[in-house]
Amino acid sequence: MRIKAYFSKENLHKEWNRSNYRLLALYFLSSLLLNAVIELLARRSLFDTLAFCIGKPWVFLYGAYLIFFTLSFSLLFAKRRFYFLLVSAVWLGLAVTDFLLLTFRSMPLTASDIWLMASVRDIFEKYLSYIALFLLILGIAALIGLILFLWSRAKKFPRTPPCFSVLTILLTALALFLVTNLFVRIDVLDKTNEFSSLPRAYHENGFVYCFAASLVTGGIKEPVEYSPNEVEEIIDTQRALPQTEKDTPNIVFVQLESFFDANYLKNLQFSENPVPNFEALKAEYPSGLLSVPAIGAGTANTEFEVLTGMNLNHFGVGEYPYMTIVNSTASESVAFTLSRLGYGTHAVHNNSATFYDRHIVYANLGFRSFTSVEYMNDVEYNPRGWAKDSVLTGEICKALDSTEGKDFVFAVSVQPHGKYPDEMLPDVPIIGVQGSQDEARKNGLEYYLYQLKECDAFIAELTQTLQDFDEPTVVVFYGDHLPSFNFQQEELSYGNTQTTEYVIWANFPLAENADRNLQTYQLSAYVMDLCGIHEGAVFRLHQSYDYAGDSSETYQRALEVLEYDILSGEQYYAENGAPPYPTDMRFDVEDVRITAVTQREDCLLVSGSHFTPYSVVYINGTAYETEYRSEERLIVKDAVLAPEDALTVAQVSAADELEILSTSKPFVFALRGEKYADDR
Repeated sequence: MRIKAYFSKENLHKEWNRSNYRLLALYFLSSLLLNAVIELLARRSLFDTLAFCIGKPWVFLYGAYLIFFTLSFSLLFAKRRFYFLLVSAVWLGLAVTDFLLLTFRSMPLTASDIWLMASVRDIFEKYLSYIALFLLILGIAALIGLILFLWSRAKKFPRTPPCFSVLTILLTALALFLVTNLFVRIDVLDKTNEFSSLPRAYHENGFVYCFAASLVTGGIKEPVEYSPNEVEEIIDTQRALPQTEKDTPNIVFVQLESFFDANYLKNLQFSENPVPNFEALKAEYPSGLLSVPAIGAGTANTEFEVLTGMNLNHFGVGEYPYMTIVNSTASESVAFTLSRLGYGTHAVHNNSATFYDRHIVYANLGFRSFTSVEYMNDVEYNPRGWAKDSVLTGEICKALDSTEGKDFVFAVSVQPHGKYPDEMLPDVPIIGVQGSQDEARKNGLEYYLYQLKECDAFIAELTQTLQDFDEPTVVVFYGDHLPSFNFQQEELSYGNTQTTEYVIWANFPLAENADRNLQTYQLSAYVMDLCGIHEGAVFRLHQSYDYAGDSSETYQRALEVLEYDILSGEQYYAENGAPPYPTDMRFDVEDVRITAVTQREDCLLVSGSHFTPYSVVYINGTAYETEYRSEERLIVKDAVLAPEDALTVAQVSAADELEILSTSKPFVFALRGEKYADDR
């Protein structure tokens, strides 16, 4: 009887009255206003915002309709005004965050940036002062408190009739689905797999559509007609490639943070050339332009493409595979491919091991060792707190010397990293800049150029050191992305804002006329090609299609099928049914060891080898305040040992001292003060 009464003509007429329609009209008008404010914050220009609204009215209306859909859920609650304001505040908060991010880098906000915060929290202090960080935390706490206060005081309205509320949400969702597909088909909106440039995509499609796409897309979708036969056909196209040569060289990749030839900047004059060594290498060795997947940030994505040969255009919008897939799934990579040929595989990075989850990811990419800043000594730091790149020369050579056979070393630099200062820093060397009208940008450029100069000096130091190395060695230098100065296309005399350069140096003759422009995901295959290596399903695919780039649909489809098969599919590609598996990766190529412990009143002298400033002494599992004296000595204060006490030295993360990366073998005090290392 209740159901019959609910659907009576009188009751339905009551539910679908004019006040409900007026409420929906108010919601949509609010959505239009919200979208206008969001685009104003994203574009930072009233003129550009008006041009977007007038020039692309359907795109603007679509963004407003998507906001309207999220607001419509507030109809379900008695405190609908509170939930309406909460959803509106979330959209405005995202827009403000995007606005702030664009002041530090050239890439807009995506959902991946939110998931990424836990991994890169240690760099906040490099971008924000302690006062700013305190105010930010205070502001977040105040905002949460305000939300709770408003919720407790929010007025309860008579509930919107359930039939009206639910049907409105369902119809809005259905219309949104249909309109989205229609607009993509008729090219009003771009397909998400065509977001090759995020800044361009956000500019053309609006913030709301692009950010929403980054929320709902991720990984690689299963290709149509994916099957073992299709994978086999792709593998069969690679049969014509020659066999891998027997004598292949050591291979070293050096990914240079924010590195590019600044001489390509138009209308600027420098007091000296910041990259003379890099330019000299380009003139003599194979080189070319490199199309990278990021601008001003996104180091890990350039790194991912180089190491795996995979095209990020096939992944979710703004996705960081290091944080979404590769931190839990082993993937074919350069390291896995070369390890099958007997190579030692080593990663080197003069920054925290936990940055972008590299301490997890590198094992899933086939590295046998990883030397991060926590395992380095004599590290110098620049005024912004980033480790200088000169330390990498010794660490790369140490990795090459760690095995008797051939080695693959993948090194990631960090010195020229932003944030760049808006004002001149006292007693900090610079390279003078003339021609810039923006004083703050000029100050940042002068600082950056000197960091670039020192990075360029590292390039010269490494090549000079390896020139006389007694094994044939190839070194690939390339920039991960342009620095975060928000360069525009018209400011560059080459390429585009997503273009850097690479050069391939060797201590033996390389093929002549080997210059060519490449996509980042093709670089490793090309280097292996020059070295006579034709292994790995993805890398052989690039070599088979002769680096056809994005212009070949057949090439890109085959690449996407292999990517899905490797990361999410049945792994039909794997030879002999043996896909990659995580390695038992160790940290550094040398062991941290305790060789002796001396008790002096209430302090301990711990002797050993390979200690660093990130070494912490643990006694019976409890951490003690540790003073680093040298690579062979640590001091522990306020500690008195008893017989059978066990000591270890832990290497703790530079980002979080509570996170232990590795631990030495225990050292145990025996009776009568005798000491021995426990090798059990």
